[in-house]
Amino acid sequence: MRRLLWVAAGLAGIAAVSGCGAPQASGPAAGTTTAPPSATAAPSASRTPAGATAGTKHDTKAGAAELLARAEAAMDAEAGWTFTVTGRESLKQSGAPEGQGSRASYSATVDRTARPEALHQTGTVIGKNGSRPEEVVTAGGTGYVREGAPGSAWTKGPLTDPEIAAKVEDPLDALATFADYAERGERIEVVRSGGEIRLRLRLPSASLAEREERPAVARAAREFLPTLEKLRKAGVTAGEKKIVLTGFEESLVLDARTHRMTSYRSSFGFAVPHEGRQLRYAQELGADTRGVFTGRIEAPVTAR
Repeated sequence: MRRLLWVAAGLAGIAAVSGCGAPQASGPAAGTTTAPPSATAAPSASRTPAGATAGTKHDTKAGAAELLARAEAAMDAEAGWTFTVTGRESLKQSGAPEGQGSRASYSATVDRTARPEALHQTGTVIGKNGSRPEEVVTAGGTGYVREGAPGSAWTKGPLTDPEIAAKVEDPLDALATFADYAERGERIEVVRSGGEIRLRLRLPSASLAEREERPAVARAAREFLPTLEKLRKAGVTAGEKKIVLTGFEESLVLDARTHRMTSYRSSFGFAVPHEGRQLRYAQELGADTRGVFTGRIEAPVTAR
């Protein structure tokens, strides 16, 4: 399944964090950066919309599953949709001076069609050394990625290739993710308020080792493991039982009348013990539905 976030793209120099046993490396994500306005302006998943009441809460598996089925049908009723996606991620060591570590942000516009299934996203990765354009197309089971200015070479591969899949940001995957939570018994809070229906899942903490039993932990682990692999190469040896998932929260907002998906939010962190300190990883994502897309998406001519 295509992943929604961009771990590999956002933190190319992740293994260079101070104290990880590797020399400082250059890259677009080294150091400190400020997220673009679109990322910082995204509303928190835990807030109630202005002017709305707290709403009515439900936690039934059947209720969440029914809402998600209606949302999938509502989104499938149109040929395509346009979304905006924003996100941030960071890795730093506890006690390190301000400015050390790695941070990156990402923003993109995503057009997505269902018949045929295809996607086109144009975005920007922002890091210490400035910004880098990125364009991704998926069509016919193949992914095409171009990093850099127009005219740069395309890289292509099957969507089953992890390197290609990690670049694809498909907001509609959130519906499948929440459907899996409902099916496997994760507690989903449902709140109706102000013309919206908000489905929310929260975990105060868990260990990385619980990913085999908990689908929500597995969801966060999929995004974190590429970073952990780089940390392993840099000398981090902490076992999965000692690596703690902190503050995990996901929310999916539907229009109460049409059941169309209007937004998705995700945030979580991991604390990794290392040489008497902790490495703190954090990731945030926001996706908003902007409207119906009626265009056609095809593979890039220069990459076929």
